[in-house]
Parts: sequence; C-alpha cells; structure tokens
Amino acid sequence: MKTNYARALAVTLSLMFLILNLSMLRPAYASAPHAMLTEWTLPVPNSGPRGLALDPSGNCCWFVEYFGNKVAHLDPSNNTFQEWSIPTQLANPNSVAITMISGSVVVWGTESGTDKIFSFSPRSGLFYEYNLTQSNLGVLGVGSISAEPSATQVRLWFTEAFNNTNGEFVYDPRSGNVTLYEDSFPTTVGGGAYGVYAGSGSVWYAGFSSLIRWDRANSQYTMWPLPVHGSALARSIAIDQSGQAWYTQGVTDANGEENFVGVLRGNNTIQEWHLPKLGSDPRGISIDPITQQPWIVEASEIAGNGTIATLDTFDGGTIIPVNATTAPSGQIREPIFATPSLASVSTNVVMPTTSQILSANESQFTEYPLGSTQSQETIVDSSGNIWISEPGTNKIAKLSRAPDFALRVSPTTIFLPQGNFGTVTVTGASISNYTGQVSLGAIISPAQGVTLGGFNPNPLMIAPGATASTQFTISITSKAPNGTSMILVEGTNGNVTHRINLMLTVTNSSSIAPSASRCLIATATYGSDLSPEVQLLRNFRDNSLEKSKTGLSFLIVFNAWYYSFSPTVADYLKDHVIARTLMKGFLYPLIAFLFLASRMYTGLSAYPELATMLSGLLAIALTGAFYLGLPIGLFTRRLRRLFLNLSLKTWGVVLLGELTVVMFGQILSLSILLMISTSLAVLTVLFASVTLTDVIIFHMIEGRGTD
Repeated sequence: MKTNYARALAVTLSLMFLILNLSMLRPAYASAPHAMLTEWTLPVPNSGPRGLALDPSGNCCWFVEYFGNKVAHLDPSNNTFQEWSIPTQLANPNSVAITMISGSVVVWGTESGTDKIFSFSPRSGLFYEYNLTQSNLGVLGVGSISAEPSATQVRLWFTEAFNNTNGEFVYDPRSGNVTLYEDSFPTTVGGGAYGVYAGSGSVWYAGFSSLIRWDRANSQYTMWPLPVHGSALARSIAIDQSGQAWYTQGVTDANGEENFVGVLRGNNTIQEWHLPKLGSDPRGISIDPITQQPWIVEASEIAGNGTIATLDTFDGGTIIPVNATTAPSGQIREPIFATPSLASVSTNVVMPTTSQILSANESQFTEYPLGSTQSQETIVDSSGNIWISEPGTNKIAKLSRAPDFALRVSPTTIFLPQGNFGTVTVTGASISNYTGQVSLGAIISPAQGVTLGGFNPNPLMIAPGATASTQFTISITSKAPNGTSMILVEGTNGNVTHRINLMLTVTNSSSIAPSASRCLIATATYGSDLSPEVQLLRNFRDNSLEKSKTGLSFLIVFNAWYYSFSPTVADYLKDHVIARTLMKGFLYPLIAFLFLASRMYTGLSAYPELATMLSGLLAIALTGAFYLGLPIGLFTRRLRRLFLNLSLKTWGVVLLGELTVVMFGQILSLSILLMISTSLAVLTVLFASVTLTDVIIFHMIEGRGTD
C-alpha cells in the first residue's frame, strides 16, 4: 500500500514540476530558402481554373474551369488531366467540395452563372444539377461551397454573395432526396459573404464586414465586426486546428494599401497583419497542417505582382478588441429536384514546367513570386505542398519548399490568475523530410511578475516527416499586474531560426480566468470544437471545475499532463478515419459520466467549492470504475489479487486526510497546496473506484464475500 501510494505521489509531483532549467535564447537568423515552383498548363486554353479541393486521400486535386465550363482532376503523379463538361452551357462553375458516398468520390459544385448546384460522380460520369429556388445574382465568392462532416447525410453550405444569402443543401444518400434551406444574413454582416467553412455543428463565413458563425445547436448567428479599412472586404476564411478563424481582407486596386490577414482569437480579440506590398489584393487562405500558419494568395490582378505568401505569427501584428453580437436564424426549408445528365471524360497528359524561386521577406510575410496574376485559391496538402489556382495564366501550380522545420504551440492563448502557473506544449514538425536538432528558447514582453521555465527536453530531435514535442512552464507571481503579454518562442538549428508566439493574459487572483485550453482529442475525434460532445466536455471544465479555486488548482496540474501528449494524439486522429471512429466509442462513456457529474454540480451550485469537489470526484470514480476497474476485474487475475489486498478503509482514510489538506489550502489561499492535495485526492478516488469495482466483480465471479 505504501509503495503504491508513494508512486502516486511521485507521479503527481512530476506533473507539477516538469521544468526547472532556465531557457537560453539564441541569436536570430534571417532565412530566404529556395522553393520549387511546378506548373501545369490546362489542356483547354483560357479555361480559368478555380475552386481547388484535395481528393479524399489528401492529394491534389479537383477544381472547376470557370470559362471552360468543366469539372477537372489533376493527378500530379502521372501529369494527367481528366475533364468532364458540365451539362448546362455558360454555367460558370466557381467552387467545389468533395465527399465520399458508398466508398466513391462525389464532386459538388456551384454554377454561378445559372444559380445551380451540381453533383458529379467520376466513376459513372453522372451529373445531377439542382436549380436554386430563389432568383438571385449567383452563388459567387472564393471558396463559396463547403461540405460539413457527416456520417449519414451530405450537408453543403454555400454563399450567394450579392443576395446577402446563405444556403444549406442536405442530400440523403439513401433516398436521393434533397432539402434546401436558405436564409438572409443579418444586416450587420455588411451585405453578403464570400468565403464559407463548414464544420461539425457550426459554419463560418467571411462576411463583407464581419466574421460570422452559425451554430446548429441554437440556430443562431454570432458576428464579430472586422476592423474598418476603407473599402476593404473580407474574401476568404479558414479554420486552424485550435478552432481559430483566419481571414483575408482587401481591395482590388493597383495602389491599394488596405490589405490584411487576420485571426479571431477567443471571443473578443482580433489580431491582424498588414500586407506590405501595394495592390497585393489577398484572396484565398489555407492553413498549413504542419505549421498551422496561414498561406495567402495575393492576386495582384491590377498591380501585376502576384505571389503566394506565408505569415510568421511570432510578431504580434495589431491587437483589436471586438464585441460579438448575436441574431436568430430564420431558415426557409424547401425540397428541390435534380436534372440528371451523363458526361464523357477527356484525358490529357501535360508535362509541367519547373523552376527554382527564392522567397522575399516583407515584414512578417515570406513571399514567393508566381510570375502570374489573378491567382484565386490556395490549399496545402498533408505533405506541406502548397497548391495554387492561376486562372490568369490558365495553370495549376505547386510550391515545394526546401527541407525545413516548423514550430507550433498549444494552447495558442492562455489565461492565468495571479499566483498560479501553467504549462505550454511546443511541437516541432518536419517539412519536406527535414531531420535534425532544434534548440529552443522563449522570452516574454512585458515580463513583470512572469517567469518562464526552461524546455524539457531541449533540443528537440525531429525525424523525417515526423513531429517532436516539449514543454515549458509559465509562473505568475501574486503581485503580477493584470494584462496581456506576448510570449515569443524561438527555435534554431544553427542556420535557420523560426519563431512563433502565444498570448498570455494575467487575471486577478480572486477571479476565475477563462481557459483558452482546448479539448484537442475530442475536437479531433468529433470534427469540431462546437460539436455537442466537445461542448459538453468543455462546459464541464468551464462551468464546473473552473468556477472554484479547488477545480482551477487541479486543472493546472491536469493540463500539464494532458497537453504533454494530446497534440500528438489529435494530429494522428485527424489523419486516420478508423482511429477517429474507435475513439468516438471510447469517449462516449466518459461523456455520459461528465453529464451526470454536471447535473450534480447544478444541484449543488449554491456551494461552488463543495459542488466542484463532489462532482469532480464522481466523474473520476465512474471513469476509473469503467475504464480501469472493469477490464482489470474481468481479464487480469494477478492485478485482481493486488487490488483485493488493498483495503477500501485505507483508501477512505487517505482520502479524508487529503480533503482536510484541501480545506486548509482553501482557508490559507495556498495554490501550491491546493494543486498537490486535489491531485492526490483525484488519484486516491481513481484507485479506490478500481478497487471497489474489482471487489464487486470478484464477488460475482468467485461467489465469495468480502470484508
């Protein structure tokens, strides 16, 4: 018993004091790495490629030909173009979304010239075209259709940019029936929206003057006004793995300066960066799955200097507070019907041209010249290749970078009360099969009352095509001033240095700070941090545990443990469908336990400290009994004997002592004492629930009584 308890204590303390050595900053190195630009010219002249989408394997790519009136596929492995003519003439297809139905690829797209949505099966060559019921000016806009993850239905979301309307297109594969839902945006959106991104349970739009999120759970719009920059409009939107919305905002003007890239952080802060080049005219935006940094197409149609650019977010840009507003959704439901047609395929092999180009550093942006204008979209594949549509020169292009590494942090924003500390995970990722060591350092500005611990481990060893993670702590003194600071994390391999930052907000010790930590594994499993399952997990954390000093103290230790592995697990789940399906089944019992615990908290909410302790211990007891007690009791005799030798009375005495220490920690307001005692209490309840479950199973199987 003493040995097991000592081990539990050692585990808890090791979670709390992960990092002791001081960080060492390295000198900065400027870098302008070369890249390879590969371009394929489309078989039909002046066809105008648009609407890039990766195929289900994560490779390039499907697209439409706006002037050529075709759906097309490029296979870069054999330089083959396949093209199918859209049945309706002058359809002016604008964008596509890819889904899988019964194991086959189905391409969905918008016909902006005829106000239709089409579906196309490459296997059969069958087109279905659906007339939209409203008379409008077309489903226009960059990336104007997006497919929502769904296991049973196809849900497509699109924008009708100049009709101030959005639509939801729901297709039932079993019956073939389609239902169309259309709704007008609230007036604060600015008159319409271009870009759309469909997640599970929520949809994001790049409105002309606002970012908009539509939530299925309450049929409600939430709108964040964008900074006003003359006549600049938002064009495109993308969501990173932390659920943050990135957007482009700009003007079509050869001398225009009103061109920006921005991100919505949390619910009340926009961070924006100014594109330095005159007339850059930003259009499509895509998040690099390896670096989590945005790539932006600068169309520069009038200025004539088209580029593809990436943003290093280590420099804070401009921080702008925003206040969100809400409005109800008033969707109108109507059935619509299809006109079927059959199309034949034409196949052409086109040998690409390849050239080496050098990047140019413009402020926080690294830009690569494309040698063409009117570029529209960009998308980054799972290997880190950047794909660009170039309708001005009738090409599809691929930018391949030299071997390099990237840094990302989790969480990207963190809130800490005075007198507390938190843990941040930094991950290094290989780009283009980079391998080598990366030495890390961190610095904060302003740094009053804040101490950064060293990295453990440091340096990182990154293998080809892989990632490696480390952690550092942020300690806040009891007298640290309230406010927001930027923490810069720097990694160098001796030749190249990359930087990334995170936002730290220090709050008053008497208040409960909102947490920016995310349920990474659950979000990756269910496809969105706004899915009902993820919201339940997050609500238990935010509305139960974080409502008391006891719960917040435990979360500091828990987060140190959880974020030591969750980014790696989340990355794996995003790329493996079977693993996500299995994880859903694994998490559902936990969700049920937390639902019961949250109901207990609600019943005791008049006494928040007591409610937090009892609901938290209930959740831990049920979790331990189900995930550990049942398998140990049913399948492992040796461990069963071990747990039978542990007395439930002993666990009870230990737990009583730990709860007494928790009480003293509350009275004395000692955060470190609360962190240790709550963590030990959780471990004790966990082991006690396993013991009790094992005793019950032993009694049922062996037919014996227990003392």
